[in-house]
Amino acid sequence: MSHSKPSRDQGTMRGARPSTWSAMSVGLSVAASLFLAPAALAQPTGLAQFELERLELNPNGRGSLVLGTGELLPEGGLRLSLLGHYERNPLTMYRNDVQLGAVVSDRVMAHLLVAWAPMRWLELGAQLPVVAWQRGDDLTGYGVGAPARTGLGTPSAHVRLGLLAQRRDAPVDLALELGVGLPVGSADTLSRDSIVRVTPKLMLGRSFGWLRAGAEAAVLVRPAVVLGDGGKVQDELGNELRVGAVLATQGEGLRGELNVRGFLPLATRESNAIELLAGLRLPVSESVEAYALGGPGFGDAPGTPTFRVLLGLAVGGGDRPAPVLRDDDGDGVVNSLDQCPSEPGPVARQGCPVKDTDKDGIEDAQDQCPTEAGPASRQGCPVRDADKDGIEDAQDQCPTEAGPASRQGCPVRDADKDGIEDAQDKCPTEAGPASRQGCPVRDADQDGIEDARDACPTEAGLAELKGCPARDGDADGVADHLDNCPTEKGDAANQGCPAEKKQLVAIQTGKLEIKEQVFFATGKSIIQPRSFKMLDQVAQVLTQHTEVERMVIEGHTDDRGNADANRKLSLARAESVKAYLVSKGVEASRLVANGYGPDRPIESNKTEKGRATNRRVEFIIVTPEQELK
Repeated sequence: MSHSKPSRDQGTMRGARPSTWSAMSVGLSVAASLFLAPAALAQPTGLAQFELERLELNPNGRGSLVLGTGELLPEGGLRLSLLGHYERNPLTMYRNDVQLGAVVSDRVMAHLLVAWAPMRWLELGAQLPVVAWQRGDDLTGYGVGAPARTGLGTPSAHVRLGLLAQRRDAPVDLALELGVGLPVGSADTLSRDSIVRVTPKLMLGRSFGWLRAGAEAAVLVRPAVVLGDGGKVQDELGNELRVGAVLATQGEGLRGELNVRGFLPLATRESNAIELLAGLRLPVSESVEAYALGGPGFGDAPGTPTFRVLLGLAVGGGDRPAPVLRDDDGDGVVNSLDQCPSEPGPVARQGCPVKDTDKDGIEDAQDQCPTEAGPASRQGCPVRDADKDGIEDAQDQCPTEAGPASRQGCPVRDADKDGIEDAQDKCPTEAGPASRQGCPVRDADQDGIEDARDACPTEAGLAELKGCPARDGDADGVADHLDNCPTEKGDAANQGCPAEKKQLVAIQTGKLEIKEQVFFATGKSIIQPRSFKMLDQVAQVLTQHTEVERMVIEGHTDDRGNADANRKLSLARAESVKAYLVSKGVEASRLVANGYGPDRPIESNKTEKGRATNRRVEFIIVTPEQELK
């Protein structure tokens, strides 16, 4: 029985694209039709089912068209490639080390590649190979059938993670990739493995100016396949280690690259292989690139061609490397644009240094005072400020005297040192508060009441008498403003009234003190008659003492019942008292009624006595000082 023995390793797949998008659409249509069309799934007679093609490409094209160099597309970048690929003698048949013929002597493939980076650290890619045409020698006499001429190759997809990036200040570009090949290709074109193939990769690269170097290591995990008959096994396919390295130029215009790929079998009887691929890349437009690759293969591993050639186009993705720009003086202006490449200088001066004698940041050509440092707002001249008040002399109305900007540099004049400048001080030679426009308080009689509000400015008096002294007209020892009977001599214990006129009201400082409670109907604001006598005295006292200009009638309750209802009741009772006093001749304008309910207790509400005390009416005299507040 004959044995088939591939003699050269690796069929490669590279995306090449026509110069127009319509050609890309044609390629997609062809691939789709081949994928969807019914095909014979049986491999050629005498051969096991396996994927012959070894070539894997780099869909993002960064650094190399064949190998990953650790660099991902920029975030949002998308790259599409379409290429044609020819390989010579990827699979030949041997018997007893004598070549019987080529199972596949010539093979033409088309490859569609796509890469997309949704994030700066994540890239997704896919490759779709199609066997467009192939042929081989007639080996039916040896029990080996001819493969089909066309069919779908093994589609693959990958996820690539960027771990380090030189553009983000890392020393190298480093990425991990996991690739998956799907067993949906055409078995009768030798383009299908029996199960899913998996390829984890590690990619590393670094740019050195116009040159970039990279390396890749991968493990191909695929089903084991023996190529041969029951006699001496000629070859075996299975898991293998794939390594590669690339050296490529960078920059604008035509670029070149040299790739070396090696295949080390992990199966015991598989052959080794090495392949060299040299390439050229030429930008056609801002987003379109044409490229060509070619080179020989060495080794006996199945799928290794004698040589292969690839031609293709790529569109989009920002896949063209940025030009390598030199900046010898480190000023941010590349040498090609730097008029002074050996001296650092700003971009605005085409990289030439700025001449700035006084070191004020304004070059001498624009500096009106090139030997004296000054701000740009003054064309490089220093600020003149003789009095050091922060206002330059040109705008200072008092250049020799320090003063605030609000006064155009002139000092504040305040002869009496009261903090009010003389221009606004109504008494510039006498210190006084701002509330009096700088004039001092006048209190001739030194009674604490300023003369403007003192009814007796030359006599010391009491605040409740508007600065006038207390009088005692009936000489009974009770001052008239506290005497309920100021025209009758009486007893001090009876508020200055004769003993037979019992007093139920006493004038105190700040209030009228009542000696009985004001009684109301339960839960109402109706005054009980038993309180009329006392209220009559309150009215009489207010009528006699006109110096009491304002009095507040306050209603209070204990804490029993609803607080809001108590506040309303207390206000109604205070208003009833006010109405009663008005009916007795007291001017309504002198009285104010307020209700506080339970809010201002004077005893504890925990006892009946305390609650009774808290149910009260108070008469508060508003003094002149309180009126001012």
